[in-house]
Amino acid sequence: MSFLSHSLTALRAACLAAGLLTAPAVLAEEAPTSLTLPEARSFALGLLKQGQPRAARAIAIGLLRKDSRDILALMVLAEAERALGRPTKAKFAARRAWRSSDNEKERFAAAFAMSNILKDEAKFGQAQIWLRRAGQATDEPRFEHAARSEFRRMKAANPWSLSFGFTVAPTSNVNGGPNDNTYTIGDLVFVDPTAVPLSGLEIGARLNVTRRLAPADWGRVSFGISYDERRYILSSAAKAAVPTASGEDYGFAALEATLKFEFDGASEAALTTAELSLAQNWQANAEIAHSYKLFLGRQVQTKRFARIGYGVSFQDQTRTDRPLRSTKSYTVDGFALQQLQNKSLLRYGVALTKVDSASSDMAHKAATLSLSYLPAKPLFSAQATFSGLLQLRAYDKLRFGTSVRSDQKAALSANFVFNKVDYMGFSPSLTLNATRNISNKTFYDTQEFGLSLGIKSTF
Repeated sequence: MSFLSHSLTALRAACLAAGLLTAPAVLAEEAPTSLTLPEARSFALGLLKQGQPRAARAIAIGLLRKDSRDILALMVLAEAERALGRPTKAKFAARRAWRSSDNEKERFAAAFAMSNILKDEAKFGQAQIWLRRAGQATDEPRFEHAARSEFRRMKAANPWSLSFGFTVAPTSNVNGGPNDNTYTIGDLVFVDPTAVPLSGLEIGARLNVTRRLAPADWGRVSFGISYDERRYILSSAAKAAVPTASGEDYGFAALEATLKFEFDGASEAALTTAELSLAQNWQANAEIAHSYKLFLGRQVQTKRFARIGYGVSFQDQTRTDRPLRSTKSYTVDGFALQQLQNKSLLRYGVALTKVDSASSDMAHKAATLSLSYLPAKPLFSAQATFSGLLQLRAYDKLRFGTSVRSDQKAALSANFVFNKVDYMGFSPSLTLNATRNISNKTFYDTQEFGLSLGIKSTF
């Protein structure tokens, strides 16, 4: 006899797993001497709700002797063992419940229960995986919302944070080649036949791991490590244009370690951040640079803006492949995040940068303006983000010709995350981007158009 045909439904089981039971319990001053299976299930549930896990466990075991795949009995047993401080047995029961049903509400309940058991053991990473499973198991919005909300709480409690991503991006300019590969010195015109845009495919992967230490009275400390790698496959047209070119020539990788300090302000609306980053870079499988970066910034909330931030940074990069191109960079930047009346977000950004270098290709001053728009409502059934950037650069040293180089760079991008296509909290994303650099030296005049496909976590 299935409990789904009686007053105890799978929905109650899900609510039990979420700790949200609202169904009335069948209680009595003394345990009945004879119970039907539905009554036994309801009675065990009532005992569990009333804080009597041992009695609830005994009834659940009796039910499982009759049917080892009794979902509600397994759920009661899992919660009872958890309450009795026996997580191994609790996980066994919850995992068996997960495997014993194809019903979405029951699987949601089992996965949610498993996450709570793991949370009690401070196994937050595993608990987050089971919450993703819970969200994947159901299409009911309120259950999905419960799984996502609990995931966010679990993520905040977890001292470890892991993020990763994959991208596949066709691009029109793998090598940053100029639109015009000629340059003039006096009356002489030179042509570089290899300096042309090469189209191809970019394949990228990134991984970031962060560890937060226990918070102190003054703030928090965290450290992390990230790895980013890109590989390129040149198109047949690119190989025909420059037969000596290879995608391996442009592949790169970056490894970065970061130590971060967060200092709480007098109010929760203020936060001061200090960071130290160390990085190593490779291109074409050979080391090309190492660097360190210092950053100090502050963020505050105001009545007009949801968040305002500003900071200063210094970066020292040593080029091991071409020492002359080593740089020291100084940056002052800021941003403001504004929420519009329709709940959409606007982000304004500005940055001023000075780069010192012995190389005429590197030493310059730059001013950058950026704007991002995040619509509150989905667009084309996707969560969209639109961004634009304008940068003006003035170079310090004359390389060739009679005037120093100056550039105007514009970039536009549109990102779409298709939340309706979801697997365990991961959804596909599509990014369209276009970049145009206009220079008074035509050899540095470039443009690029690209499309990037990736996967993004929506939890």
